Amino acid sequence: MSDQDVPAIDYTARDFLTIKEALKTYLQAKFPTTWKDFYESGMGIALVDLIAYSHDVLSFFTDYTANEVFLPTARDRLSILLLGRLVGYQLRTPTSASVVCSMSIASTYTEAIIIPAGTTLESENGINFVTTEEARISAGDLTGDITFVEGINRSTDVISDGSVFQKVVLAEPSVIQDTISITVDGDIWAEVGSLTYADANDKAFSVQYDENGVATIQFGDGDSGLVPTTGSVISIAYRTGGGIAGNIALAQLSGTVQGTRELVLPVSSVTVNVLNDTERGSGGEEAETIAHAKLWIPAWVRANGRAVTESDYDALGNSFSDPVYGSPAYTKAKLKQEIPELNTVMVYVWGRDSGGDITTASSGLKNAIEEYFNDQGSSGVRMLCQHAEVADGAILYIDIDTSIKVATSFVVSNAITATQEAIDDLFGSTDVIPGDDFRISALYDAVHSLASVQYCLVNLMTASYKTTETIGIGNTTAVTFGATLTLDSGLSIIPLSVRMYYGSETEVLLDDGEGNIVNGVSTVVGSVDYETGVIAGTFDTAPALGVLVKTEFRYELDYQRGDVEATGDGTTQLFDGSVKYPPVNPYDTLTGLKGIAFSDGTQVVYDDGDGNLIGDVDAGGQNIIDYGTGGYNFTFANPPPLDAEIRSTYRQILRTNSEDIPVDKNQISVKGLVTVSTL
Repeated sequence: MSDQDVPAIDYTARDFLTIKEALKTYLQAKFPTTWKDFYESGMGIALVDLIAYSHDVLSFFTDYTANEVFLPTARDRLSILLLGRLVGYQLRTPTSASVVCSMSIASTYTEAIIIPAGTTLESENGINFVTTEEARISAGDLTGDITFVEGINRSTDVISDGSVFQKVVLAEPSVIQDTISITVDGDIWAEVGSLTYADANDKAFSVQYDENGVATIQFGDGDSGLVPTTGSVISIAYRTGGGIAGNIALAQLSGTVQGTRELVLPVSSVTVNVLNDTERGSGGEEAETIAHAKLWIPAWVRANGRAVTESDYDALGNSFSDPVYGSPAYTKAKLKQEIPELNTVMVYVWGRDSGGDITTASSGLKNAIEEYFNDQGSSGVRMLCQHAEVADGAILYIDIDTSIKVATSFVVSNAITATQEAIDDLFGSTDVIPGDDFRISALYDAVHSLASVQYCLVNLMTASYKTTETIGIGNTTAVTFGATLTLDSGLSIIPLSVRMYYGSETEVLLDDGEGNIVNGVSTVVGSVDYETGVIAGTFDTAPALGVLVKTEFRYELDYQRGDVEATGDGTTQLFDGSVKYPPVNPYDTLTGLKGIAFSDGTQVVYDDGDGNLIGDVDAGGQNIIDYGTGGYNFTFANPPPLDAEIRSTYRQILRTNSEDIPVDKNQISVKGLVTVSTL
């Protein structure tokens, strides 16, 4: 047989049916007269099926194993953990939230009141909190602050067997990273990232966490770290817990703890009242996800422990973890100035609430991140010529109205639910991170990936900010409150986003999306004008004296746009077309802001707020602008010079069904109101 007669081997044809057909072809060629059993019900085909099935399974596991050795294709958490470990990256275990509480005592003392480290308190929803350092109320004061950290302090003793590279596996999972402290016969030993960095006489240990968060402590061999002597007592203290459940809301951590009067003997106890009335819990995060690790491991390796570029700050910030203040949900860096006299880097930070929704981070977490980036010691990461400032990141709410065509044989309600879940997953994915535009294509991809959806149409996407305004103060008798909410020119309140309440949300009134304010039983008790911001509502019970009445709402945003609309030819004066990003926010005659303008570099044409274009125009032209469609038609007073660029500048209202939502570096997109209908 010549080489030309040898059939080519298809190494990718390894599924059951292909293998089965190849076996049948081989049998027919090899045993043309002796193998006749090709009936599907025959024993011969049963044997062929068995062999094909075995090779199909073997082929699958071969492919699966190959995928697990590469970061982009790996799917198993253990594989990601081991790949990260190769480059010194430790997947983050759950981090614990911290919460700052106010302390108060009934009367003053001439001595300070000391609340010791290790003081515990349980929140209303059963979350355990503990102090990691002592707090105090100064002598003569009635109040003070105390920081609690979510978790439970634990300890265990182990007797050393004197072996090299001795290991101790902690019994409880979910050990908070960097909370393990060890003494050997009373001497303090220090944790190092790797025993490779320990000298022969260093009292050091390292810690590794498996895919389930179980911690394994390892000691040295006499060359890389000391070996605990045989029979010595290894005392291990650590904290377990972590997760978003610790990000408790205001007033959820309350109760009493016991303090003592400083230097007073015999010990004199004082009851201290505790309440988190100024800050909610922040910094609690679940174990690092596979998607998060895949995104940040390469960037973390490129940073190499140094913050020089914007991506370095992003990688180090999003990998940050503190044993007390936890971790941010996201961080994003940018230069404070485009051409800085001082290289100031702004690091924007977002946290998460107990439901997993994006919110602002606590002051403690932000301070910890700022100290980390501005550390000038041996563990510093930034360049000496740079300075970092940390601020709250902005939350951009994306409201989505979409329609779907349900695929045949699927239940409509199930398809709608699946669509909503797919959009939820999109906002929780690495496709939506700070500073990245919200892509309409990503939205279509998420919905079109569903088997229950034949196709979908995005009817409208709107971007908005959330804010709260005080609209009144309780006087024990008034139940009706009204005001004109502050709105930027040309921008509206988002329907179904209004909440009126007083105190700690004793009573809450909502808008119904039709301009009505309704109470808890959907009775109309007021109204809201989404365009003007005029609002009024009536509560069932009058707020107490001095209690603030507030309104929370979301309002539309606009965004600065501009483009080259045309090029002058030296003779043409009339220009018509449409701007790329409608709708346009009209000119505000009161503030002199917003609107649209066109210029050839010398002549300027702008709108008057009523759809007319004025300025350097020929009065005989139409000179109009359609704010909704962005269509324009105007005639310059004089023909623009040859090759002169006719540029537009305007504010686009972020209300679209065909464009991406632009996102600044200090913003992150989060899910607003999602409406799914059927076609």
